[in-house]
Amino acid sequence: MPRDIDVCPVFTPVEITFPPVLLFQYQDDLGDELKRGLSGEDALSLYDCMLLIREFEQMIIQLKSGKFPALPDYKFIGATHLSIGQEAVAAGGMSAIRSDDYITSTHRGHGHSIAKGVFWLRSQSPEGLARFIGRDVGGASPDELWDMALQEHINRTLAELFGKEEGYCHGRGGGMHIADFNMGHLGANAIVGGSYGIATGAALACDKLGNDRVVLCMVGDGATNNGIAHESYNFAAMTQFKNGTPVVYLIENNQYGMTGQQQGEVTGVKYLAQRGAGYNDVNMHAEGVNGMNVLAVRDAVRRAAQLCRSGQGPVILECHTYRYMGHSLSDTREAYRSKEEEEMWHDCDAIGQFHTQLVEQGIATEDELMVHQEQAAKRIYDATIFAGNATDPDPADIYVGLFTDTTSDDLGEEGATPENELLQKPKQRSGGRQILYRHAVNEGLVEEMLRDRRVVLYGEDIADYGGAFGVTRGIFEIFGRDRIFNTAISEAAIIGTGVGAAMVGLRPVVELMYIDFILMAMDQVGNQAAKNRYMFGGKAKVPLVIRTSVGGGKGYAGQHSQSLEAVVTMFPGLKVVAPATAYDAKGLIKAAIRDDNPVVYIEHQHALTERGEVPTEDYTVPIGVARVACEGTDCTVVAYSWLYYRAMEAAERLADEGISVEVVDPRTLVPLDVDTIAKSVHKTGHLVVIQQAPERGCFGEHIAYQVQQQVFADLKSPARIVAAHNVPPPMAAPLEEENLPSVEKIMDNIRQTVGR
Repeated sequence: MPRDIDVCPVFTPVEITFPPVLLFQYQDDLGDELKRGLSGEDALSLYDCMLLIREFEQMIIQLKSGKFPALPDYKFIGATHLSIGQEAVAAGGMSAIRSDDYITSTHRGHGHSIAKGVFWLRSQSPEGLARFIGRDVGGASPDELWDMALQEHINRTLAELFGKEEGYCHGRGGGMHIADFNMGHLGANAIVGGSYGIATGAALACDKLGNDRVVLCMVGDGATNNGIAHESYNFAAMTQFKNGTPVVYLIENNQYGMTGQQQGEVTGVKYLAQRGAGYNDVNMHAEGVNGMNVLAVRDAVRRAAQLCRSGQGPVILECHTYRYMGHSLSDTREAYRSKEEEEMWHDCDAIGQFHTQLVEQGIATEDELMVHQEQAAKRIYDATIFAGNATDPDPADIYVGLFTDTTSDDLGEEGATPENELLQKPKQRSGGRQILYRHAVNEGLVEEMLRDRRVVLYGEDIADYGGAFGVTRGIFEIFGRDRIFNTAISEAAIIGTGVGAAMVGLRPVVELMYIDFILMAMDQVGNQAAKNRYMFGGKAKVPLVIRTSVGGGKGYAGQHSQSLEAVVTMFPGLKVVAPATAYDAKGLIKAAIRDDNPVVYIEHQHALTERGEVPTEDYTVPIGVARVACEGTDCTVVAYSWLYYRAMEAAERLADEGISVEVVDPRTLVPLDVDTIAKSVHKTGHLVVIQQAPERGCFGEHIAYQVQQQVFADLKSPARIVAAHNVPPPMAAPLEEENLPSVEKIMDNIRQTVGR
């Protein structure tokens, strides 16, 4: 297939110019909006939403200081990152998107969560409100249902801050990790900038699924200085996305990262919006917005969402606002900002300004607005009492929500890729049942892409080229760039977007060329992919597969040869597989794609060229089930990935010496089939674990520990681990040969273990 564009050597002198970045263009007021069709009821909804957010945040101050008289003995724990002063951004932004649109949020995200819920509830029918309330509502009127649903929303939000079972995430996430997927809230994130990739991936999924939805990515000014911000902007703006990426990056610039000031201190630009010029020819439609004016925010977000729906996304909006409080309640602010500065921002307070306009336009009187304030205060008061008396989670349920046991096995024919979407039909295998490992992976990927149109592949160089090791070669010719595409060298964005895309309906398979590179993406792997489901109360499904490779023996040295599988096994919430044979490689890639949990799928570069028998019929290999590769009576050897082959050779050669070795291939590291290994050790009385990773901290230590927990009394000698030296992989051939467990080293350790 020819390339989309030839890159030609053109050296003609030229000057690049950029379109202007517009700042604070909105100069209208409530009167203008009323003429355009904004109703008085809608205006009051904006006001009420801002009041709820402020009352909510002020209640946290009371609770943290122990000054809430109704709960005098309650000790409030957890984060206290307040957004008092920033209410217009949350209320204006959430009012401007559709109820079925998605948002991601930040560690300072109480206001975002409250506002998303308020405007989502306003869109619901009486039946929808009753379902949300989740209990018998009798003969409640529509107004009563609205009142009950809104109270339930605030109750659940505060209960989450209190760590209660009735909270949105059942107390697993707390104030920095609130989410409700029913209303399109994909979660607040305690990692600064952590949700950039998730939002971008969710927008990618919206485009691929054709659902006409937009993602509003709420980020703070400090997050824009993080690497994932650059990677996400670049990813979203890729020219190959012909329909654009429907994501609005709303930068909530409250002027300070924590205490670092954006203007004049920690950046080299006065306005963060101008950074949009670095990513595409329209500056990502970036503009600066008065974030102290709820109508200005509403106007900007509505226009941005429309751009996205018309295929012109992504968009950057920088909303200038102010954080009245410190970074947290322990921050007095005195060290880094002046009273004069604070007074100037208080003078343009969003709620105060809008209050005045409501009165001036005759929407409400001062007395009527006072009633609204009292109602907001009472709603927060009642929610606080509810949360204070809510249920503490049962420690016996600590594992609830970590993994889901669901898969896409029952997809049905309606989910298959239509034949008219294929650029060419897949070639039928010829030459029998023996194929290369890498061809087995390829077959598994193609079969799953045919079976399920939601499966997409992306990563570095995997499309036209077929990947560094040829694993995906030929898939591009079948499915085209809509289903398999290259990305920039942006490991964090690759993983982060995969998480977001999986959360909202795709089943992405993303590739990191070498597992060494996963260190560039550890936040997205360990803090996002792994924790997403549990942290948000077991609600999310993240059917993401991260394909990567381990190596060694090629002279690639310390940054292309590591075996870092133990690193990813450390994060609860990830499944980790490491198939050794071609049969298992195909069966496990198919099982991983169908699993509704994130799976790290590890291929060994040497194993890619091993041949094995692979059926042409559809099959999967269950995740979490080990395989006894050869039976023996004297010693159990556990080896996975390519070292399985060295273990098998050692077993064959030792048989000539009269030593009977049983080789167990775990195939899956998480979950680990300890029972199969323990059953073998119960029979043989000896255990040797083979590792390519350095001995210290290797996964083999975990295997040995788990087995000893079950069959310690059966062991006739201590368990032994054969591993690499505790050095980075060296390049020089003699050093690399010494570093990797050879067949002779494995045999010698088995002999010592059995006393021969």
